[in-house]
Amino acid sequence: MYRCFDELDDAVIILNCDNIVAGLNRSFLEIFGTDDEAARGEDLKDFFPRHVAPRILDGEDSADRVLDALQHRREVSHLTCQMQTSHGGVRWFSFSCRVMTGEPYTGMVLARFRDVTPERHEGARSASDAMALARVESIYAGIGDLLPYGIWITGADGTPLYISASFLNLSDTTLEECQRTGWPDCMQLENAGQVFDNWKHCLKTGERWDRELVVADPGGGGYRTILSRGAPVLNEDGEVILWAGINLDITTRKHAERLTTIRAAQQGAVADLGQLALAGAGLPELMDAAVRAVAEHLDVEYAKVLRYIPENDAFLLEAAVGFDMTLVGNGVVEGGTDSQAGYTLLSHRPVIVEDLRTEVRFSGPELLKNEGIISGISVIIRGEEGPYGVFGAHTRRSYRFTRDDINFIRAVANVLAQGIKRKVAEEALMASEEKFRAIAQRSFDMIFTCYHDRGITYISPAVTRILGYTPQEITGQRCLAHASPISLATWEEAQERLNRGETIEGLEVEFQRKDGTVAYVELNESPIVERGRVVGAQVTGRDITERKLGEQMRQQAFRQIERNIEQFAVLGDHIRQPLQVTLGRAELLDDEGAAEVIREQVWRINDYIKQLDRGWVESRKIREYLQRHDME
Repeated sequence: MYRCFDELDDAVIILNCDNIVAGLNRSFLEIFGTDDEAARGEDLKDFFPRHVAPRILDGEDSADRVLDALQHRREVSHLTCQMQTSHGGVRWFSFSCRVMTGEPYTGMVLARFRDVTPERHEGARSASDAMALARVESIYAGIGDLLPYGIWITGADGTPLYISASFLNLSDTTLEECQRTGWPDCMQLENAGQVFDNWKHCLKTGERWDRELVVADPGGGGYRTILSRGAPVLNEDGEVILWAGINLDITTRKHAERLTTIRAAQQGAVADLGQLALAGAGLPELMDAAVRAVAEHLDVEYAKVLRYIPENDAFLLEAAVGFDMTLVGNGVVEGGTDSQAGYTLLSHRPVIVEDLRTEVRFSGPELLKNEGIISGISVIIRGEEGPYGVFGAHTRRSYRFTRDDINFIRAVANVLAQGIKRKVAEEALMASEEKFRAIAQRSFDMIFTCYHDRGITYISPAVTRILGYTPQEITGQRCLAHASPISLATWEEAQERLNRGETIEGLEVEFQRKDGTVAYVELNESPIVERGRVVGAQVTGRDITERKLGEQMRQQAFRQIERNIEQFAVLGDHIRQPLQVTLGRAELLDDEGAAEVIREQVWRINDYIKQLDRGWVESRKIREYLQRHDME
């Protein structure tokens, strides 16, 4: 496999992708005394300290740099170190290392130790150059056989001197044919004329040659992409004496780049659909965008959304690209094994069809047969309680869908599923809001929704009866806009509790009516929480003005009764004192008859006072009873 390296004078080490020694060339044995068979399969961490490091005489630094380059697969073009050969001599070597890219050697490391001892001596330089020139063709030929589509050498006029056999086989030609017609003309190239013009331009100007060539595969396998690069070789006088270059097969890399671009575009399409769904697009708009995106990014002619109708075990065509658009909203597809969509639901997984004409798992529905569809893919669109339907993509050509294609169409179906779920939730919320509004519109109590940043967004018509304002006049105002200053402290304390997530019950607030009078409203508030934060409140308010006025009148009555009772007590004392004086004066009278009349009147008045005392006691008992009853 590595016979070409045996022709090189350089000592060569080949490491595979796992840093295992894959081979040593003959020169390595001759220079350093290590045989290929003894080293092959040995791990680099064992091979290097046993066979390489002991021969490096420049100290640990040079050995560490060489080992680091090999271990980490770094590209090194020229690292000079002094080494001891197997014969005991000391020579100067130039170490180089690179990772090969041409198949089937992609990822393998080529490490070379080139003897540069003659170049270290000025007198031997010309001899060394002569030897290198003498062997250049054989070296290029050896390396050219190793690299796929390998190395080429031409004369100064562009006449091919050497082209790797593998590249000639790819072009289904010979070196002699290329020499006769010129190498661009003997190959099946795309844009051959432009390639030939560019090559002539390089020959004329001496500019470097760098171009990607698209070459037809003679085996009928399409095209391959070859990276062709070359540069002129100059003599001491600066004249071009030949051209040398490489041809690397980058078909796999180009294919990978194309796939990466496609996948990135597909991911972008899914992200755009997600943004459209979050923006509140309706289901028809979202479905139309989804089928267009799938058709474009899978490069197929047809895409569709089918909604499953369980009671009929059938599907309704809801969105489509490529099909007869009059069928959207009307076209019906059978379920079960009578269609690809039905089989997709039965299998509970994505279904790929390579050729509908030979499909045996299910029957092809008329919707697909009428279009001459051959290949297709379908995935389930999940619903809240079961499958919503099936998303399908189809083409009239034979096409092999990949796992990445499945992931893409499944991601689109998931976006649709989320959009459908959101739509169902919105419809349920709308129905709930309508029901709530209907109840609120007929409610005797004032019901309103108030947000910290937007103020009142809804208030029921009862506000007109309670405060005198219409709902339109109140909407958009702050909740506290019409509260009396006397209630501000109570209101703010309640809002602090509400912002902690507590429910407020029985909060009595005094409001100013539109006509300037006072209304008393009992509020019950529930916090509105979004993303873990209280953003507003849902409030019901009951008019308790009559109750509050009645309470005030009762309090006034109690206070009046209290004053009357106190006056009764004081009045009795004030009357008894004059009576005592009058009774004492009657005892001093000489006229016993007159004194007796006075005494009788005094006792009668005293009886009246006792009755007042008993009434005072009874009034206190009645007051205490009324106070207890009012508190209850």
